[in-house]
Amino acid sequence: GDLGYQIAFQTAFHGFKVVVYDVNEEVLSKAKSKFDVLAASYKHDLHATDEQIEFTKSNLIYTDDLQAALVNADLLIEAIPENPAIEADFYLCAGKLAPEHTIFVTNSSTLLPSQFAQDTGRPDRFLALHFANTIWINNTAEVMGHPGTSPAIFDIIVDFAKAIGMVALPLHKEQPGYILNTM
Repeated sequence: GDLGYQIAFQTAFHGFKVVVYDVNEEVLSKAKSKFDVLAASYKHDLHATDEQIEFTKSNLIYTDDLQAALVNADLLIEAIPENPAIEADFYLCAGKLAPEHTIFVTNSSTLLPSQFAQDTGRPDRFLALHFANTIWINNTAEVMGHPGTSPAIFDIIVDFAKAIGMVALPLHKEQPGYILNTM
C-alpha cells in the first residue's frame, strides 16, 4: 500500500538497507515506479539531490520470497491490509522464518499489538510503529507497545523512528486509535 512504499523509501533515504517484500512480483514492479514518484516528491518538498535519490534507490532490494526478505532482518515493518486473519497468518509465517533477534512492528492504525503478539513468536519484540500519510512531510511516528513488549525494544523503536527523520510519539499504554486517530 501507499504507506508501505513511503516507509520503505523514507527508511532507505535515511541510510538503512531495506528489503521490499510482497507476495506478488507485479506489485514489486509497481513499487519501482511508485519510488520514482516519491523521488520527485522528495526533490520538490525536501530539496533532495539526485545523489540522495540514487543513494536511496541503492538501499532498496526487492523480493517476493519471504524467507529471503527476512534472512538478515533486524526489523520487520508490516504494512499489509488491516485484516486480523491476514495479519495473524503473516506473523505466524514470518515468526518462523525471521532470525530470533528480529523486531517486528505493525503499521496498523486501528489494530492493537496485543492482538498479534503471540502470533509473532516473539511477543516481547513486537509493537506498533504507526506513520501518518506523506511521512516525509507529516513526519510523526506513533510507537505503542503492549503489556508484554520489552521496554528496551520499545526504546530501540523510538530511536529508530528518530533515525529515519520522524518525531517519535511514544504511547506507554495500548489505546485504540493511537494518538492521531483519537484526535
